[in-house]
Amino acid sequence: MPLPVPGIDASIPDLVKRLDGFVLSGGDDISPSFYRERPLPGANLTLSPDRRTRFEMKLFRAARKAGKPILAICGGAQLANIALGGSLYQDIPLQFTRPIQHSVRKKGEKIFHPVSVLDGTLLEKVLDPSRIRVRSSHHQSIKNPGCGIQLSALAGDGVVEAFEGRKGSFLIAVQWHPEKTPNDRATKKLFRALVAAASRR
Repeated sequence: MPLPVPGIDASIPDLVKRLDGFVLSGGDDISPSFYRERPLPGANLTLSPDRRTRFEMKLFRAARKAGKPILAICGGAQLANIALGGSLYQDIPLQFTRPIQHSVRKKGEKIFHPVSVLDGTLLEKVLDPSRIRVRSSHHQSIKNPGCGIQLSALAGDGVVEAFEGRKGSFLIAVQWHPEKTPNDRATKKLFRALVAAASRR
């Protein structure tokens, strides 16, 4: 049963104790100060409140320490990477030479592109095919991977589309939006994998 969480630090120990698994959802851009950078001149940043970022990073670290399964989506994947000591490309169009389109440019637009899943990864085992088509809506991506991270999927332009934990409990982070394609086969496999990991606890 899905349970939204309040952004209150004092609630974290109880949440981690009671809940079997966690989904880190997307949101606005995380301030570059969280990965020791300044805003890139010309970057199209819409910053999430620092309070939300701090809370979600604490929740992620506590859930990870407790061995709880985690699925991180889009901004949630970026947050997980930062919480593990990694950094981001602040604006893909500015920092990649020939990027494919990852983000919407006008209202109502839907962006899809292929993603290559890397051999030997947990994500490959979960999704089965090595190439999938995903719904995309982001302008930032993983730059330096955090501690204990294994990259598990790439877009054609080299943008990191997914990573996972090398050790420990279930951790898969995807840059795309599986929740926007609920009937997609890969989406169903991804969420079933999270539920299966949570049910084993």
